[in-house]
Amino acid sequence: MKRFSILIAVLAVLATGCRAEVRLLLDVTEDGSGTLAAEVGINQQLRDIIDQLAGDGDAIIAGLDLGLVGESSTRVEGDMTVYTTRIAFDDVDTVPEAAAGDFTSFSVELTDAGTSLEATLDLAGELDLSQFPIDLGGIDTETLQARILLSLPGEVADHNADEIMPDGRFAWDIPLDDELYMYATTLYPKASFPWWLVGLLALSAALAAGVWLAALRHENKGNAKRPPAPIPPPVQNPAQETSPATQSGEPTTGAGSPFFDLDRDS
Repeated sequence: MKRFSILIAVLAVLATGCRAEVRLLLDVTEDGSGTLAAEVGINQQLRDIIDQLAGDGDAIIAGLDLGLVGESSTRVEGDMTVYTTRIAFDDVDTVPEAAAGDFTSFSVELTDAGTSLEATLDLAGELDLSQFPIDLGGIDTETLQARILLSLPGEVADHNADEIMPDGRFAWDIPLDDELYMYATTLYPKASFPWWLVGLLALSAALAAGVWLAALRHENKGNAKRPPAPIPPPVQNPAQETSPATQSGEPTTGAGSPFFDLDRDS
């Protein structure tokens, strides 16, 4: 913790009339893993002063990792050169140890409903500010800005942050002469009823009904235009058919039959 306090105090002294930024960035995911990073940014004027006082300003600032041991990088943001040290963690409970005591208290609770964080920084309590030739409490944020940026999974529910960043992160300005207490709570969005699925099914049913009605209407129109089937002639019973003799009026049996006398003579 003292390393963080000393860094800010030293930059406050050097940054008079210049510009410096110190940021502690914490990103936590739903499973408790995440990243912790420390950033120190200085403008060209302050880097020139450090070069004059200590030699290689880049090497000195790059070594101000706030106690973190991890991957280092450098980038340029406008007129600021930002030196970053970043580490990854699997368990958010290891953050205080990884930050080398940058937090005097630290607690993160992960539940199925959301995430909550409580933490405390106390720069003034860790460092005798009277040994520095300026009033750190009166430092203008245009000269030195010290902030903590926190990202938690879920939607913002409650907090005491100074600002919610456009990307959803919580931001606190770190006072140089007082304790900073932080708390933030997020909630996971509840799964909404899939009304879109109901609408899709209703639309599918309406289309199917429309196709069926159109097909039925087309079939009825076809039946109305089709001529009626011809009626077949009645089928005569074979037993009722007459022989040629019957048709000519001659008797086929009995005394009137032409075969009657033949049978009689024999």
